[in-house]
Amino acid sequence: MADGKADLVLHEGLVFGRPGCDSLAVAGDRIVALGSFRELKSLVSPRTRLIPLDGRMVAPGFIDSHLHFLEAASVAAGVGLSRCRSLTELLAGLRLAAGKTPPGNWLRVFGCDEALLSERRGPTRAELDQAVPKNPLRLRHQTLHASWLNSRAVAALGLEQPDFAAPEGARLWRDSAGRLTGLVVGMEEWLGRRMPVVTRAELEARVRLVSRELASAGVTGFTDAGARNGPEELALFAEFVAGGLVAQRVGLMLGAAHAAADSAPQWRRQAASAGIRLAGIKFIPRLEGGSAGGLAEKVAQALVRGFGCAFHVTEVDELECVLAALEKALPAAQAQSPAPAPLRIEHGGVIPPDQVPRLAALGAWVVTNPGFIYYRGSKYLDDPGLASYLYPARTLLERGIRLAGATDAPVTPARPLSAMAAAVTRLTRDGVALGPDQRLTRDQAFALFTSSAASLFGVDAGEVSPGRLADLVVLEADPLSAEPGELAAVSVDLTIIGGRLVYERSKPRVLVGATFREVE
Repeated sequence: MADGKADLVLHEGLVFGRPGCDSLAVAGDRIVALGSFRELKSLVSPRTRLIPLDGRMVAPGFIDSHLHFLEAASVAAGVGLSRCRSLTELLAGLRLAAGKTPPGNWLRVFGCDEALLSERRGPTRAELDQAVPKNPLRLRHQTLHASWLNSRAVAALGLEQPDFAAPEGARLWRDSAGRLTGLVVGMEEWLGRRMPVVTRAELEARVRLVSRELASAGVTGFTDAGARNGPEELALFAEFVAGGLVAQRVGLMLGAAHAAADSAPQWRRQAASAGIRLAGIKFIPRLEGGSAGGLAEKVAQALVRGFGCAFHVTEVDELECVLAALEKALPAAQAQSPAPAPLRIEHGGVIPPDQVPRLAALGAWVVTNPGFIYYRGSKYLDDPGLASYLYPARTLLERGIRLAGATDAPVTPARPLSAMAAAVTRLTRDGVALGPDQRLTRDQAFALFTSSAASLFGVDAGEVSPGRLADLVVLEADPLSAEPGELAAVSVDLTIIGGRLVYERSKPRVLVGATFREVE
């Protein structure tokens, strides 16, 4: 604001956390003033873009602390069947998709989880062959950790050839006769390398689409939590950001293979020059042998090199392994680096009470997925005793453990408002209350994706205050006044990142200087 004027003024509405304030001004990428429109008029010049709020709420933009952007882009051009609730529905969807695919072409489908189907099982190879007889089919599990293949895909990939060697850690399921069932686990990277190559133009189109969808949900920043990320993915994201394909602020985890890399300083420089935040090393305990001792050694190496550490934890034994590893690794790492980078428990799906004090003592963040309660809650109903230990957000907050929210997209939709609603209601898609004693207030749920997420992300955003980054959303209603059941339905009308309008739900009239025109 070299000339003392604002580039953007949002006026005559509600400002999150600022009672009696109806307007804010932005210069460059920062919020520079809050107040009444009368008070901010002196900042308006002919070049100032004025956007009437018309009583709507301007709030901090949402930060999704754990999603899989590259995976979302990978499935963006495929067929999604995650809404199916029975095998009948799933197979009908596959037949419909196959009918629109030229014979011989690969059919990519995403979104099957046997735990959410009424039959409580996945499709058999014979069922897949009947539904998709003329195309090789890869049906990916909703969790992204497994796939079902039909016979054409099995043949195309050579899985039944005498010389086939399964990659380390993979499991290929077989029936009683020893024939492959089509279900393969731990082969996602291997399969990805053998699928038809995506053209650069197609990849860029997918990336734009995913970024646009995130913006439409109010997401202004995210962390890609891919466990296989490395220098190639860092370079790819740098290109996406520089080319304007990704509008959001980007954080990137690196795979565990890079924990001891001597090139860490070079990667930091590369990331910083691209405006990308390195969110630490991603560890999956079962892929590290499930041994606390072996994991501790790698964690210590990462911490000494200045990396934060993030741990995939969905089961009690995984958390026990991680806690034991951290209790062993931290003293040695702190002796060499008194202020180690953040520690993160990703998901924290099941956390029993006896593990909470140990977790609190370590000072680790928990990146929680309240949306799982809604979208995937029905799979937990078979074990009602689990409910109070499942994503126990209230217990963790009461013990002083810091929480940030994430959708884990594309495992669940990248809709922070839906995840906030689930944190408040603890209701499954079928309306069943799952662990109601763990409900959060609306303020606490909102903070998961705003102020708390910004603190973990390391970005000067998350609040509507002068000097903060102008990463903002305009919502049709105040989310903290909406009924809990209506919170998910609150619309994102505008998304602003660094003072730049990147998404609008409709074309509102805006005043530039003294004339009205449509937003470009």
